[in-house]
Amino acid sequence: MKNIIFLLFLPLVLTGCATIVNSNNELVYIDSTPADAHFVITDGKGLVVASGKTPQTVTLKKSDGSYFGKQDYMLMLRQQGYYSANILLEHGLSRWYTFGNLIFFGVPGWLVVDPFFGGMYTLKEERVHVDMRPCAPGPYTSMCS
Repeated sequence: MKNIIFLLFLPLVLTGCATIVNSNNELVYIDSTPADAHFVITDGKGLVVASGKTPQTVTLKKSDGSYFGKQDYMLMLRQQGYYSANILLEHGLSRWYTFGNLIFFGVPGWLVVDPFFGGMYTLKEERVHVDMRPCAPGPYTSMCS
């Protein structure tokens, strides 16, 4: 009987709570004032992972696939007649990683499953809105963007 109970609870212990509840990707809504600003999102290696015009929703990976390999991104916006803007998109720990694994005593979730699959991370911002500053009028306006 003890073996049956053990086998019933084994999947709870061997899983990562954050990986079950969250996905490996996260949606981020990019918006700006003025609208139609060009944007590029690069990963930590400088590779372009998304680009387009605001407003737009993009899908970003939470992990680079390595052990505890969280993925932070750089958002760069550009619009003619406005100063360029650079925003760091950072990840933090998911509440499911911290508290979900605690509830189910999921040490393998803390140390094995969630760190590899990225379920332990979540973006600090799901919606990013950037108010772009207009360039000052004058002879050097062409250098602004």
